[in-house]
Amino acid sequence: MNRMRHAQSSNSALEFAFGVWRDERGMANVLVTLFVMPLLLFLSFAIVPFFVYAMKANHLHTLANHALKEAEAVGYVSPDIRNRLTARLAELGMEGVNLNGTIYPSYAGSTGSLVLRSAADPVVKLVVTYPAPNVTRMLRAVGGGASPSEHEGFYRLELYGQSEAYE
Repeated sequence: MNRMRHAQSSNSALEFAFGVWRDERGMANVLVTLFVMPLLLFLSFAIVPFFVYAMKANHLHTLANHALKEAEAVGYVSPDIRNRLTARLAELGMEGVNLNGTIYPSYAGSTGSLVLRSAADPVVKLVVTYPAPNVTRMLRAVGGGASPSEHEGFYRLELYGQSEAYE
């Protein structure tokens, strides 16, 4: 009888020991979750600036392609085409910006005079420059170096097309 009691007590001691280990494994899972979840949350929010950067570039490129088609039809980048492109960009949240005395979007370098279809070089050039958002600011949050300037660079599109303008 004594042996049975001793065997029962050792079984309950083993059950108790395994029960403690089971609880510790659960606690380890909780601790890992508490460390991993903020990291995943940070990474999910960190992708937002890159997404915004890419979407702005995509919108700018799409609108510039439409403006180039208009410029090809007319034979040059007219003030009307510039004004329409500026208005379309403003509708998408890319309003005019004045940086260091330069007004953006800038069309410097675009074809400003009429180019006819029958010209020796019937190329129409559209150049659009606009300040890009500073995507390196978030590197400061993880201890990386980042540029202190508000705008680290510019979107610069140079598109070429063939003039369709007749005399």
